Amino acid sequence: MILRRRLRGVRIDDSKRLTPLARQRACDAILEHAAVGIGIVCAADVDRWNIHRAALRAMQQAIEDLPRLPQLILVDGTTAPAATVPCRAIIDGDASCYIISCASIVAKVLRDRLMTFYHQLLPDYAFDRHKGYGTELHARRLERFGPSVLHRMTFRPVAAALAAGPVSVAAVDGA
Repeated sequence: MILRRRLRGVRIDDSKRLTPLARQRACDAILEHAAVGIGIVCAADVDRWNIHRAALRAMQQAIEDLPRLPQLILVDGTTAPAATVPCRAIIDGDASCYIISCASIVAKVLRDRLMTFYHQLLPDYAFDRHKGYGTELHARRLERFGPSVLHRMTFRPVAAALAAGPVSVAAVDGA
């Protein structure tokens, strides 16, 4: 993300410290004043590469998706992706660095929108409610319906659901 100027009238903070409405408002303001690159990797790639390598690949995609390269790339975490411009990793950057907080907000809003879309495809999993996080609801749905193509098969709760065996499902038409 390349932000043209600091934003006024919206709260910018670690996305986890904002309400969904505050995140949405901040995201709208950010998108009006920023060039944003997006990087997404699928669950199968996370399983294949591991979460760390997949996250670095998504960061590289986001950098490549920018309309122009910045002079410096700041990343939340301990490791920065390979890039043609200098990169600096900042531990807890989403809580301490303004531009990383902005990127965190856009990423969280996009992820929540993806999870709402996935709910439309697979409503049994209630992705619109737990947003893919390891909540009790998510665990119950995994246990009942087994993993979907959207789940990371190497994630411990998903692997446990797979080990439990196939789930028997019946459909009944109430008409």
